[in-house]
Amino acid sequence: MTRLRITRVAAAVAALAVAALGPAPARAQDAERLAMANLRLSTEPGISRGCTRIGFVSDDSLKDLRRKIVRTGGDTAVLSFRQDDLSRIQAEIYRCAAAASPGGPYAPPPPPPPPPPPPPVTR
Repeated sequence: MTRLRITRVAAAVAALAVAALGPAPARAQDAERLAMANLRLSTEPGISRGCTRIGFVSDDSLKDLRRKIVRTGGDTAVLSFRQDDLSRIQAEIYRCAAAASPGGPYAPPPPPPPPPPPPPVTR
């Protein structure tokens, strides 16, 4: 009887350990997916204006390149290609404060300023 009780307790402890450890990788994957979804990629260097340069990576797979950028801590990257190997994508990695704004990196631009008043009428 005691042996059966110990087996049940051990099984319960093992089940709790698996349940506690199981979701952690999924949460990490969700955070990485969210960061990859908010990643800004461009070939225009102007996108990095006002940002802090973190590093440089390259890969022949866009998906792997995005992972490298996110794992490095970047939220913006300027892409370029070598003329002798167009299959390899190069990326300068940046961290931009604007990307952390409440609207995210894809927030709409502010509205244009109002038009100037009409000139005064002279007679």
